[in-house]
Amino acid sequence: MRPVIGIACSKMFFSGNHLDQFFYVSHAYAEGIARSGGIPYLLPLLSSEEAPYADMVERLDGVILTGGEDPAPHLYGEQPLPGLGEVVYERDLAEIKLIQLSVERKKPILGICRGMQILNVALGGTLYQDIPSQIAGAYQHAQRGSRQYGAHTIRLEPGFVAEAIGKNELLVNSSHHQSVKDAAPGFRVTARSDDGVIEAIESENGLFIGVQWHPERMWMHDDSMLKLAAAFVQASQKSE
Repeated sequence: MRPVIGIACSKMFFSGNHLDQFFYVSHAYAEGIARSGGIPYLLPLLSSEEAPYADMVERLDGVILTGGEDPAPHLYGEQPLPGLGEVVYERDLAEIKLIQLSVERKKPILGICRGMQILNVALGGTLYQDIPSQIAGAYQHAQRGSRQYGAHTIRLEPGFVAEAIGKNELLVNSSHHQSVKDAAPGFRVTARSDDGVIEAIESENGLFIGVQWHPERMWMHDDSMLKLAAAFVQASQKSE
């Protein structure tokens, strides 16, 4: 059986319609999972207390946490700094619940950009709220221009990501102004850019992975980046 991969969808308003909210996600996540042998399942991030997350997670073999807004700083014990961006607290709470249930049931997780950040926060880690104002000498991580192509290099330590892609140095795109500060207990840092910014974290058991760049934008045209999706689908199949 092809593993079912839940892809977390956030909410948005469409121009001209300020009454209804819509769940959405980039097509690239779903297409990459389908091309890699998985079944993409669009997973709505419901805000009601009665949301059936336990039943939803039970039906999944793996979970992808997608990009988006900044996690609320009080979730990791900080007050908001001037460089903090938009926060959608309802999304934070929904994803934290999704993460906790997935970890309890040992369902593999791949967190991408914000997804890596909320994964880290949900499990006890912290964040830099704003790289330009908090990390001296940092590169431009909020890439301008063609975000589907690489902007800076990162160096990989042995682990899931390095094994999946088959490299210890990688050119990645970059669309973030926050990053992991302290990795959550049970996680280790497996990639950094040369300015010291953390670009990947992995749990010691290898089931929970976070990457700071957007591989889904790159894997639409770069088969070497698609290897990350394929490795995650395979890992999810093993966990069935």
